[in-house]
Amino acid sequence: MRVSELIPWRSSRSSGSDRRDVPARRDGGDPLGALQSEINRVFDSFWRGFDLPTLGGGASDLGNENLPRVDVRDTGPAIEVVAELPGTEPGDIEVSFSDGALTIRGEKTSEREDQDSGYVLRERSFGVIERTVPLPDGIDFDSAQASFRNGVLTITIPKTAEAQSAVRRIPVQRG
Repeated sequence: MRVSELIPWRSSRSSGSDRRDVPARRDGGDPLGALQSEINRVFDSFWRGFDLPTLGGGASDLGNENLPRVDVRDTGPAIEVVAELPGTEPGDIEVSFSDGALTIRGEKTSEREDQDSGYVLRERSFGVIERTVPLPDGIDFDSAQASFRNGVLTITIPKTAEAQSAVRRIPVQRG
């Protein structure tokens, strides 16, 4: 692939003429932003082949497929961990606890086929998604329960009686 093929305001199919009079994008979007997004996508797909998290940071990593979105909530008597794992099945998910951290690991596969006007598009992707969540002391992991419904894993881990009684409220005064 040539770098000139990545430039959204030039067409590689042109007959050698300069196409600067063609709008950058039909929707009026930022052509440089589109180029940056495409370059990020190419590099992310390259690194994904090594089964490593993508490089970079910030907003572009919010959709990183290797890190499922997780919410952790203290309900009082228990800690609740909710993880979004779309595209996985309950048998593909492994939940473990060691060294004060909960690890959620799953294998994700997706397949897509599209047939239209003389072409066939087939895409397959496979990968491991994993997230480790540190948990506080005083939980009873032996009594933990996990349920999976519509791509959402919910893990409820009760606190020990000592941990529940150790909570102290601090009064807040107007200052």
